[in-house]
Amino acid sequence: MTSRQHPSHGTGEPGAQTWSPPQPPSGVLDDLAVPLAEWRTLMTQRPGVTPDDVEELEDHLLSEVQDLRRAGLSPEEAFLIAVRRLGSQNEVAREYGAVHTDRLWRQLVFTPSAPSPAGALAARWDLPAALALGLLSGLALRLPTALLEGEAVGQVYARNLAFGVLPFLALYLIARSAPRSRSGLTALVSVFAVSALLVNLYPSHAPQQTLALTALHLPIALTVTVGIAYLGARWRALEAWMDWVRFLGEAAIYYVLIALGGGVVTILVTQIFLAVGLYGVGTALSWVIPICAAGAVLVCAWLVEAKRSVMDNMAPVLTAVFTPVLTLGMLSFLVVVVAGGRLVDLDREVLISFDALLIVVVALVLYTVSARRPESPRRPLDWMQLVLVLAALAVDVLLLWAMSGRLLEYGTSPNKLAALGCNVILLVHLAGSAWHYLGVLVWRQPALGLQRWQCLALPVFGVWAGVVALAFPPLFGFR
Repeated sequence: MTSRQHPSHGTGEPGAQTWSPPQPPSGVLDDLAVPLAEWRTLMTQRPGVTPDDVEELEDHLLSEVQDLRRAGLSPEEAFLIAVRRLGSQNEVAREYGAVHTDRLWRQLVFTPSAPSPAGALAARWDLPAALALGLLSGLALRLPTALLEGEAVGQVYARNLAFGVLPFLALYLIARSAPRSRSGLTALVSVFAVSALLVNLYPSHAPQQTLALTALHLPIALTVTVGIAYLGARWRALEAWMDWVRFLGEAAIYYVLIALGGGVVTILVTQIFLAVGLYGVGTALSWVIPICAAGAVLVCAWLVEAKRSVMDNMAPVLTAVFTPVLTLGMLSFLVVVVAGGRLVDLDREVLISFDALLIVVVALVLYTVSARRPESPRRPLDWMQLVLVLAALAVDVLLLWAMSGRLLEYGTSPNKLAALGCNVILLVHLAGSAWHYLGVLVWRQPALGLQRWQCLALPVFGVWAGVVALAFPPLFGFR
C-alpha cells in the first residue's frame, strides 16, 4: 500500500506521532452526503477492511476532494476524481487483505455478514431471515406433491415451479435493498402477479408444447425480473444490471458447491440408514431434498451478499479453464458439420444441445466481463474470449441455417419458433460482443462499450423468455 493513501496510525508509544483526521468543511460533507454514504457502505462490505480502515480512507478521500475543490472543480467532479486517485474499492480491499491476511480469513469464516445498507434488514436478522424464507420456499415447493396426485402434480409444477422459489428470493433481496424504488416494487409485483394469474388460467391441450415452453422460459424471465429487487432504486440504470450478473454468477458457484456437498452427505446418510435396517429413509429424503434444494437458493443469496467480492477471482479462473474447452467443442462441431455437408438433417437433440452450449458461452462471457474493470489493459484472456465468441458466432449461423431449413421442410411449431428467436438474439449478442472485443483488442478502445453491451443481455433475454412463456400459448392455441 502506498504511504500517500494510508498514513500510519499512532502507536501509543511515548513520542510517537499520533494520526488524527482533520475536520473537513461542513459544506463538503453537505454536498457529497449521498455519494459519500454509498462509498462508505461499499467499503465496509469489502473483505479485510474494518470500520477504522474506512475512516482513514475517508479522511484521505475528503482531503483529495478539498484540494480539487480549490482547483475549481465541482463537488461531484472532485469526488469522482478523488475516488479514482484513491483506487477502486476492490483494489484497496485487496491491499488491506494482503497486509492483514489473518483479518481477511477471520472476516470470511467467523464474522457475521456485513451490515445491510441503511434502512434495510438488520444485520443480526440477515442469516435467520434467509433460513426462514428458505424453509418456507422449500415447503411451498414440496406441498403440491403431498396434496395432489397423478397428472395434476406435473401440471402444477410446470406452471408454478418458479413461484415456489423466486418470490421468497425477491422478498429477501427487497428487505436488504436500500434505497428502495417504489416504481421498481410495483413493476416486480405486477410481473409476478400477472404471470401467476395467466399461467394458471391458461388451458393446455395435446401435445402440450406451449406448456413445456412456459415451464422452461418463465423461470428465466422471472429470474431477470428479480434483479429489480436486488438493484433497488438503480434498476432503471443499464450499467447497474451488471451487478445482477455478478450476483447470479457468484450464487451459481456457491449453489454448485452446496449441491455437491449435499449430494455426498445424502448418499452417506442413506447408506448408513440402510445398513442398520431403516428403510423409511426414502420418505424422509422426499421432504428433505426439495426443502434443502429451495432453501439453498436463499443461503446462496446470503453468502453472496455477506461475503461480497470473495469470489471475484473465480471469473478469470473459470474462464481460463472453460474457454479453451468450449472453443474446441465449437470448432469440432464446425469441422464435422462442414465435412458432412448435411446440416438440415441434424437431429433435433443435436440442435438443442448446441443451443444450450451457446447459452453457456454467453453466460461465461457475461460473467467474465462483469469481473473486468473497463479501464483494465488488454489481457491474453481477452483474446481467448474473442476466439470463443467468434467460434460460437459461426456455430450460431449454422444452427440458424439448419433451423430455417427445418421450418421450410417440416413447417412451424412453437418449439421451432422459440428456438429460432433465441438463436437470432444469440446471433446479435455474439456479433456485438465480437465487435466490442475487437474494439478493445485491435483498436485499443476502452472496454466500457463492451460492458454496456453485456448489460443489455439480461433484459433482452428476460423479455424474450417472457414472450415465449406468456404469449406463445394463446398464439398457438395452448397446444
